[in-house]
Amino acid sequence: MDIKRFILETIETIITSIIMLLIIYSTIAVPEIVWGSSMEPNFKTNERILVEKLSRFYDPTYNRGEVVVLKPENSSKHLIKRVIGVPGDVFKIYDCNVFVSVDNTRYILEEPYLKEGTCTLGGTQIENGRSFKIQDNEYVVLGDNREVSLDSRVIGIVSKDDIVGRVSVRFWPIDKIGFVR
Repeated sequence: MDIKRFILETIETIITSIIMLLIIYSTIAVPEIVWGSSMEPNFKTNERILVEKLSRFYDPTYNRGEVVVLKPENSSKHLIKRVIGVPGDVFKIYDCNVFVSVDNTRYILEEPYLKEGTCTLGGTQIENGRSFKIQDNEYVVLGDNREVSLDSRVIGIVSKDDIVGRVSVRFWPIDKIGFVR
């Protein structure tokens, strides 16, 4: 094989690879690095996750308990949070707990992913003791480390359009590789 043909094939392979990566990153999935302690103990700084974006096209709803990455309206940073309140919920934070009313049934939200004894307090946007109804295309997202998390209690209710996608896989560190539930 001559050197000119080899160089052309190498350039072609690199360009094709870049185009494919751009298509995958813009429509299917994108890797992210976890930063900060707001999702500890479940996600820690420097862990690598894969954010699935494809479902935005065919299943644009998010379920309570799912971990998502969002880009708040007035921020340049992506945040990793857990969906706690979904459209149609009547939502309230009171007495260290999250209360949810759905179809006239009120209950304390069970959150097995939190450290035992975690107290959820209100903030400037979601005040302690005040209930409200979550509208269509809106979500309440909270960090698992409630004491330090910058989440809906401070930034307010999140629009579906601000959600980048679901966290589907953790791929670093190696001993934690697996699907995220």
